[in-house]
Amino acid sequence: MIRQGKTILFALIALALVFPLHGANVPTSFAATHYYILSLGEMPVDLSALIQTTQSAGYSIIQYDGDTATVYRGGEAVDMDATTVLADEYVLLVDGSRFYLREIGEAYAFTVRPAEVGYELVINPQQELSINDTLDSILTALQQIGILGNEVNLEFASFAKADLKGPAAPTGVFIESTLYGLMVAEDWFVYAAAKGFTQVGLRVEIVAEKVPGGVLDAEFIDYVVEETESLVKLLLPIDKLLVLAKSSSIGYVRIAYQPAVP
Repeated sequence: MIRQGKTILFALIALALVFPLHGANVPTSFAATHYYILSLGEMPVDLSALIQTTQSAGYSIIQYDGDTATVYRGGEAVDMDATTVLADEYVLLVDGSRFYLREIGEAYAFTVRPAEVGYELVINPQQELSINDTLDSILTALQQIGILGNEVNLEFASFAKADLKGPAAPTGVFIESTLYGLMVAEDWFVYAAAKGFTQVGLRVEIVAEKVPGGVLDAEFIDYVVEETESLVKLLLPIDKLLVLAKSSSIGYVRIAYQPAVP
C-alpha cells in the first residue's frame, strides 16, 4: 500500500542540513513497517570524482562498460561477481552516465538511484526513526561525498514492506505491474532476481508493444536489442520504464517473455 507523505522542507545553512517539520498532520517518524522514496531532483555529478571519493571512503565499486562489470574492493580490481558485492555495506555502482549508491547500517539502509526525473533517495528503516534526524544524517553524509540534489521540497511516498501485491501503476500508463513494482521496489536487484528478470547494471530487459505505425522515440534507440514492425526488445534503464510506457508510439511495456521478438 502506498501512502503519500507531506512535504519536507530543507535548506543548506552553513553547510548543515536543517529540516523544519511543522504542522499538525506532518509525520515525525519513519516506521519500521515501511520503506520510503523521496525525490532528490536533478543531480549533476562528476562520476569520476564520485568514484574516487567513495573508493577512498571504503566503498566497494562496481563499474559497467556495456554488459561487462569490473569490481573494486579496497581500491583494487577483484575477481568477484557483481551480485555478491551488492550485498556489501557500502556500494557504488556506475552504469554509463548513471550511478546507484547504497549504504546498509544497523538502524536503516539507504539508496540513491536514478528516477524518472533526476535521482531519488530510498530509506529502509529497521526501527522507528526520527525523520529529522535520519534525513539530516543521510543528506549530510551524501553532501560530504559530493551528492546533493537541487530540490527544495522533498515529497515522500511510503510502501508497506509486507504488501506482497505491490502498488498499481499510474492510471493511463500501460506497463506490466511487475515492471512498475521493480521501479518502486526497495532493492532493484533483489526484486529483479526474485521475478526472474534479466538485469544488467541499472538496465532491465523488456519488450515494448508498438501501436500500429508506431515509431520508437529517438531517446530509446541506444537501448534496442531487437525490433520488428510491432515489437521492440530493449535493455532499458529502470528509470526510463515509465517514460517509455508514456510514449505515444507504445501501447504496452512488459517483461521479455521468451521468445520476446519473433
